[in-house]
Amino acid sequence: MSQSLKTLLKLTIAGATVGLLVGCATQAQLDEATALAEAAMDEASTAMIKAEGAETIANSNSEKIDRMFERSMYK
Repeated sequence: MSQSLKTLLKLTIAGATVGLLVGCATQAQLDEATALAEAAMDEASTAMIKAEGAETIANSNSEKIDRMFERSMYK
């Protein structure tokens, strides 16, 4: 085998190895990003539920304040 062919073969093997390593790192990063996105969606859902509860309480308090104001106007 000629020297240039051996060098080409070595470079090809090195390139394939680096490609596999980068591919694995990329997959790990993709998995991590997916996990982070799922956690963010869970937190957003929890925040939405809490916000809806707070809105309900605020509306309830607003109605009470309106009734108190109407009563004070009749006096």
